[in-house]
Amino acid sequence: MATGKTSELERRMDALARLAGGVAHDINNMLGAIEGYATLAQRGLQPSSQLHSDMEEIRKAVGRATSLTRRLILFSSRQPALKVKVELPGLLEELSARLTAGLRPEIRIGASFKPGLPEVQGDPQRLELLFSNLLLNAADAMPGGGTIGLAAEEAGGFVKVSVSDQGPGMPPEVAEHLFEPFFTTKPKGKGTGLGLAEAYGIARQHGGRIEVSTAEGRGSEFRVLLPAPGHAGSS
Repeated sequence: MATGKTSELERRMDALARLAGGVAHDINNMLGAIEGYATLAQRGLQPSSQLHSDMEEIRKAVGRATSLTRRLILFSSRQPALKVKVELPGLLEELSARLTAGLRPEIRIGASFKPGLPEVQGDPQRLELLFSNLLLNAADAMPGGGTIGLAAEEAGGFVKVSVSDQGPGMPPEVAEHLFEPFFTTKPKGKGTGLGLAEAYGIARQHGGRIEVSTAEGRGSEFRVLLPAPGHAGSS
């Protein structure tokens, strides 16, 4: 989290996560009912009818809304994470290669991993989502291009993965809201404001945390710390 107010921010984020998880669960129940009734209504209609088409649009809208609630549930840490052994350098190298293919030509990822890093216990798909969100966030922070720094090293019983950008950085009033669901500095329609909230929730699901260093004119660095079981200082 942002430096200087860690405990205050953590308490606020815990309360927000509990609220988001409860709201997402209730909304999911309502969406299930809407989907069910729309499906039943659609079965009694001719496929060529306008009402059949309208019911299909309702079901598509429910699908989009359900996707958002799933992301809120990830933020709230209510979904248990799969625990298998994960070698982060390999995961990060494959992810970087895939993302680079879709990034603007003026953006590159510069990776540096310390040798002999311990494995972490976690869900590879969710960890990919965590780091994908951070890497894409870094790319968005550099509209003029630049290098995204991606580094991994052992740090006191944790594997620390750092994602840094060469963007303009953020003022404190923006940094303190970074992980809140639906908070975004992007223009309307350009983002959901859930990417960093997802990253925050996934890190917590894995017993880890995210720290941020940022200042206007100096870029930003996100540091994900994930426990390395069996190594000194790990919990």
